[in-house]
Amino acid sequence: MAGIDDRWAAQVVKGAGSLGVELDPGATGLLATYAGELLAWNRKCNLTAITDPMEVAEKHMVDALAVVPYIPQGARLLDIGSGGGFPGIPARIMDASLSVTLVDAVRKKVSFLKHVARTLKLSGVEAIHARAEELSGEEGRGESYDVVTSRAFSAMDIFVPMALPFLKPGGRIIAMKGKGFEEDLEKLKACEADFAARGISLSTEMIRYELPFSGSRRALFIITVA
Repeated sequence: MAGIDDRWAAQVVKGAGSLGVELDPGATGLLATYAGELLAWNRKCNLTAITDPMEVAEKHMVDALAVVPYIPQGARLLDIGSGGGFPGIPARIMDASLSVTLVDAVRKKVSFLKHVARTLKLSGVEAIHARAEELSGEEGRGESYDVVTSRAFSAMDIFVPMALPFLKPGGRIIAMKGKGFEEDLEKLKACEADFAARGISLSTEMIRYELPFSGSRRALFIITVA
């Protein structure tokens, strides 16, 4: 794939390092292959509006890696609204001990996710065509995941109630948000108040960061049941 070259790889390594994530050559190579497949499939599947390879490096690969330090080793992870596979696939690339379930309601996107998992030879990855709210009632899904993630998926007052039924006791929700995350914080506060009225106490940590080359502002919301 044109543009996925040594310069691209160096950009990803540098960007990840700025977020405290160290990439080895094996992981960098897998991310490069992943990016090439993303752009190739994007021509028919509308996986991303970002098509410049260097922007893909920063705004998809590096950004997704920001979640890595907050996912425990050996975790069972559910990525809701996975789309092109972010952050679930980069997280699995970085940690082979993870068991990752990627969920999306668009069949073509799920086909891509299955293709990428095969192409990269990522064991412990499954891609499911479903709506998350319909999945939690299936055997082996409810209260079964250590971490539930999403990236730019939906408003917090929608995502948190959707994610909670999947969490094991002591598990965490990690929502990745872009510009306008202050509005997400307000919706999360309203969501916390609603759960508190039902006797469920949520604890939230917000971690702000910037993408290293564009300076775009981002935030991680890490939510646990207190």
